[in-house]
Amino acid sequence: MAGFIQQRLLRWLDKRIPAQPRFSLHRGNIFIFPSRFGWLYLLLCLTLFILGTNYQNNLILLLSFFLMALMLVSLFSSYLNFAGLNLQPGKLANIYAGNPVSFPLWIESRKEGKAGKLHLAWYGEKVQSAVELDNFTNPATLNLFSPKRGKLQLPRLTLCSYYPLGLFRCWTHLAFDFHLIVYPTPMLPLWPVSHRDTTSAGQQSVRCVKEGQGLDDFDSLTDYRLGQPLYHIAWKQAAKGQGLLSKKFSSQTQQSGWLILHHIDQHLEDNLCRLCQTCLEMDARGWEFGLDIPGKVIPPGKGKEHVRQCLVALALVKGVADVTS
Repeated sequence: MAGFIQQRLLRWLDKRIPAQPRFSLHRGNIFIFPSRFGWLYLLLCLTLFILGTNYQNNLILLLSFFLMALMLVSLFSSYLNFAGLNLQPGKLANIYAGNPVSFPLWIESRKEGKAGKLHLAWYGEKVQSAVELDNFTNPATLNLFSPKRGKLQLPRLTLCSYYPLGLFRCWTHLAFDFHLIVYPTPMLPLWPVSHRDTTSAGQQSVRCVKEGQGLDDFDSLTDYRLGQPLYHIAWKQAAKGQGLLSKKFSSQTQQSGWLILHHIDQHLEDNLCRLCQTCLEMDARGWEFGLDIPGKVIPPGKGKEHVRQCLVALALVKGVADVTS
């Protein structure tokens, strides 16, 4: 039942506050309602009014009327302080599955004099961050996490404020027209690199290099330098007290090749993780490589843009359930 209500509410929000690249808060996308403290405050006002009426005490009646007037002033102050804010997400790089990333949100105001705290959270979750409305020098940040690869649409962002007296909760649920590509998590062992040779008949033959050859062939030991992969550290020598040494691998066997995935099976996710690790490793060595996976062929190349295209292609590979259906 709760899930059905949430789905209906989200559909209503999609109509009321559709996704946009940026938002300006106004009465069309702001909600305001008494907080828990506000309901207790109303109960106090009602109790004072009944007591003043029962005992015909004008001072108690005057106090109840004054408290109600104060609550009405707080209602308008809460709305005016919340309205007029401009919100826009900052630059956010694509992430690897299972790794959190900070989501930056820039907040600006058309009017000066904003005060209080603005609480931020993803829809349906606990508050993650709070920012002072009188300080917009730095963006507000929230942590974003995705355990699965693929295209990730940002969930709705909830912003709320209890300014000035905490009697009213002023809030909104915003959907930014923005999505991320979640790459597979890099994982060892490396994927085997293949060569494609052109025959006289114009057909291509694939020559598969032994798994890890040219990437994992041990050559010698060198001093460890900051920034080198941790799996290159010679841990046996480190345990003997010889300091941090890095394994140097031979790269003379090949300087280019293809990463080929022929079939989609139950080991798809592990294979994609290995392919992702191999793409990063070959880019670190400056090798040219191509990617051939079901539904996508990327010709050989190198550089950050080429690696990004390969990782995006790996992230968007259809799963076993999608293919069978």
